[in-house]
Amino acid sequence: VVEISKTYLDNDYFNFVLLAGAQLAMKSQESKDTKRFVKIANLILPGDHNIEEAVDLAMENRFQEEYLDQVLMLLAKEERTLCILCDTQEQCKRASAHLEEDYPGMKVKSVVFAETGEDDMEAVVNNINGYFPDLVLPLVSIEKQEKLLLVHKETLSTKLCISSETVPQYIFQEEKDEKESPVLVKWLKKHLGKGVLESEFWQKLNAEREQEK
Repeated sequence: VVEISKTYLDNDYFNFVLLAGAQLAMKSQESKDTKRFVKIANLILPGDHNIEEAVDLAMENRFQEEYLDQVLMLLAKEERTLCILCDTQEQCKRASAHLEEDYPGMKVKSVVFAETGEDDMEAVVNNINGYFPDLVLPLVSIEKQEKLLLVHKETLSTKLCISSETVPQYIFQEEKDEKESPVLVKWLKKHLGKGVLESEFWQKLNAEREQEK
C-alpha cells in the first residue's frame, strides 16, 4: 500500500486514502453522507485493531502506524511537502515541530481548521492550496474531514490526502505530568488500539457473516 500511495504522490490529480475504524464502518451504514465519504476514497485501509481483526490482517505492529510512518519517511527522503490540519494554532506548532524532528527533510506546513462553516472551509482550502502540498494529513475530527472532502474534494491542490478516524482522537492527548508532547508515530505505536473492543461492531459483523453462510 505504500507503493500504491507513492503512485498517488507521483500523479497529477487528487487521491484520497481512508484509514477506516469500527465506528466509521458502523456509521457508514446509517448516514448517507458518511457512505458518500467512504465511497470517494481511492483506497480504504484498516484504521484500528478491530478492522485489522475483521479482515484477518495479522501484523506484529499496528497497520495504521506502520503505514503512516512509511509514507512520512518517503516524503522526508524525497524532501516533499506535508500539510497538516489542526483545530488550533498551538496544536499546529506542536505537531509541526515533532514531525520535522522525526522526519528531517520533509517540509511541514500547517493550517488551522477550527470551524466548518462554508466560508471557514473555503479559507482552509485556500490556505492548503497556497502551499501546494504533496500530502494533506488532517489531525481534526472525522466529522470535519468528512465535510471538507465531500464539498471541496475537487478544489484541493494536493496529490494525496490521508484521512483517519482514530489518529485525531489520540494525537494531542498527553499525560499531565509529561513535559514534552509525544511525537506522532512513536506515541501512536504506544497508545493506539488499546481501547475497549467495539462490541456493537463485532455483533453486527458476526451477524452478517452468519447470514452469508
